[in-house]
Amino acid sequence: MDTREHIVLSAIEKDRPGLVAELSGFIATRRCNVEDSRVMVLGGHAVIMFLISGDPAGIALVEGELDALERDTGLRAVVRRIEHAPEASSVLQPALSYLITASAMDHEGIIHAIADVVRANGGNIVEMETSTESAPMSGSPLFALRMVITVAERYGSVAKLRSELESLARDEAIDVEWEARANQPLIEMEG
Repeated sequence: MDTREHIVLSAIEKDRPGLVAELSGFIATRRCNVEDSRVMVLGGHAVIMFLISGDPAGIALVEGELDALERDTGLRAVVRRIEHAPEASSVLQPALSYLITASAMDHEGIIHAIADVVRANGGNIVEMETSTESAPMSGSPLFALRMVITVAERYGSVAKLRSELESLARDEAIDVEWEARANQPLIEMEG
């Protein structure tokens, strides 16, 4: 029987060199492992999320010594225990994921409108990235979205979701593209 426990550790801190090294070192010296991670910089702040596994004693050290981490590095982190059952989640994982890209003149509520259509039709957002930049000629803000979703057919319909996204795109003047793809790692590394 696997006695490893799992936690998700998250932190948001003003970006500076060495944050990931400091946090991963803190985890490693407590005999735990980073199984999955996401790190990005938004508005000058590093957003760090680590899925950590370890034996109960190691996990207890990570949880119990967050004050020392903050004192030594200035990095404030929070943890949340999770139930981890990879066999159960892989059974429920749909065979396909869908890449949705969208662009439009930026306006309030655009992310909510797209996410709400996905939710209402049984979709699950597993990765999302958005940005805004100035249009080349007018300087108006342009919105861009890249989203990877899965759809559990028992909760919704891929055809209905696609139709409703196309309707939203017409109503809100959003350019939307949709691509089905076999499930694969969401982050592709160049070799």
